Amino acid sequence: MAGYLIHTPSGLSPSDELRASELGPAEVTAAASPDELARSVGFSVIVQEDVTVAFSDTCGAILRAREQFEAALRAAESDAAYEEEQTKKRNMLEGISEGLLQRSLIVADKR
Repeated sequence: MAGYLIHTPSGLSPSDELRASELGPAEVTAAASPDELARSVGFSVIVQEDVTVAFSDTCGAILRAREQFEAALRAAESDAAYEEEQTKKRNMLEGISEGLLQRSLIVADKR
């Protein structure tokens, strides 16, 4: 199995965990590391590669593209939906910048 996972770095303080949960996607904070979570469901992680820089670049590019096509997106999505998506991307970029959010490529094998 392979996939991307947005997660928090290990060792965050409780206040940083709270901040990460405000800036990242739902359930970004977990009681265990990606490796521990994979093992708990019978997988063993073969590769875990930090792709946070590329993720940040992608979030920034999406944000800029959505700004470029703002009028059309507001018409298609609604003003509220447009604003919500822009806020999500800005929050992700802020969380990455603050070192609270990471994205990893995980490749795992079933034991």
